[in-house]
Amino acid sequence: MDARRMRGVWIVITALCAVPAAYAEDGIKALPTLLVKGEVVSVDTSDPSATLLKVKDRYGFETPIYLDPQTVMSQGGTPRAVADLSSGTPVEVEYNFDVNTAKRHAVTVQLTVPAAAAEAPVVPAAPVAAATTAASAETGLVTTPESAAPATESSVEESPMDAPAEETAPAAP
Repeated sequence: MDARRMRGVWIVITALCAVPAAYAEDGIKALPTLLVKGEVVSVDTSDPSATLLKVKDRYGFETPIYLDPQTVMSQGGTPRAVADLSSGTPVEVEYNFDVNTAKRHAVTVQLTVPAAAAEAPVVPAAPVAAATTAASAETGLVTTPESAAPATESSVEESPMDAPAEETAPAAP
């Protein structure tokens, strides 16, 4: 190969290597944020650089997620600490997956309140007299204090269905 042709090949190779570097300098593309909903299985704080949180989803799959110092933890808008995470606590974790290290790094951890506790209706207790009056109005039965009282052994009669069946011997042929 002559020097002129070699120089042309060198220019093409240099240009091809410089183009991706120029795109990389323009802006770093953000990783997609993923979401897992479930409950806390365990929190491992033995590693000083990052805490390991294991979340169990509705299918029973445990997902290990690292909590960095930049991770935002909250419950209903109020900030929370890692110490507030205990086994069984319902959480929603937004995280990024690093393909180079195959680790999940939490962006936000939202401690959720179970729906049953958040929407528990408050029902006032009805007085007993009003409940019996309403029940008698619907059924047409009139209850008196004597009939509303629990039955005692003396007032209970044994019905034929409650008595043990009599065994009869089969007739001989």
